[in-house]
Amino acid sequence: MGKLITIKAYEYAELNDKAKNNFIHEMWDEPFEYEDEDKQGNTIIKYDYFGEWDLKDQIEHCEMNDYIFNKYGELVGHLEEVQDNE
Repeated sequence: MGKLITIKAYEYAELNDKAKNNFIHEMWDEPFEYEDEDKQGNTIIKYDYFGEWDLKDQIEHCEMNDYIFNKYGELVGHLEEVQDNE
C-alpha cells in the first residue's frame, strides 16, 4: 500500500513570477501549431508560444485545462487521486 501525502497546489494566477517563469520555460518545448495562409493562399503551419501570450490568456489556458502547480511552477495534477468513498 502506498503512502498518503498532502501537498499544497496552486492555480497559475496564484504563482509568483519565478514560478510562472519556470512553467513558461517548460512550455517553450511544446508550441501550439496552427494553420495560416501565406500571400499566395498556401496553407502554412505557424507556432504559438505560451510564453508570448499575455497573462490573462495564460491564466485562461491553465484554468480551461485544470492545471494545478506546486510552488515552483511544476504541474502536479497528475499526482491527484480521487478516492471513491463507497
